[in-house]
Amino acid sequence: MLMGCLEELSRRYPGTKFVKIISTDCIPNYPDCNLPTLLVYNNGAVKANYAGLQSFGKLCTPEGVALVLCHSDPVLNDGLTGGDSSRRSVLDGESKRLIEKLVAERENLDDDGASSD
Repeated sequence: MLMGCLEELSRRYPGTKFVKIISTDCIPNYPDCNLPTLLVYNNGAVKANYAGLQSFGKLCTPEGVALVLCHSDPVLNDGLTGGDSSRRSVLDGESKRLIEKLVAERENLDDDGASSD
């Protein structure tokens, strides 16, 4: 589930490097109960460590993951802007996408309820 979100975010934010590794290739005997684990680096330093899906809420969506990542540090980069303006741009864009997605889902639920009457 998280992998799909990260793949989508890598397309949205080409200025950010996303890397995948098998946990035990990196840390021998890494416990499965910590999977998936997401390590967030910026300028060579670890900025955050997320173990398990619970960090991203009940519904793991690209927008939700992006919002969590933005709280770590300005790690998502659209490749167009830099610094705080990029972070603000990401937060605004992902918040808007999330709201639009929730509204569309609600409208679909309303349409489904109307057709069953």
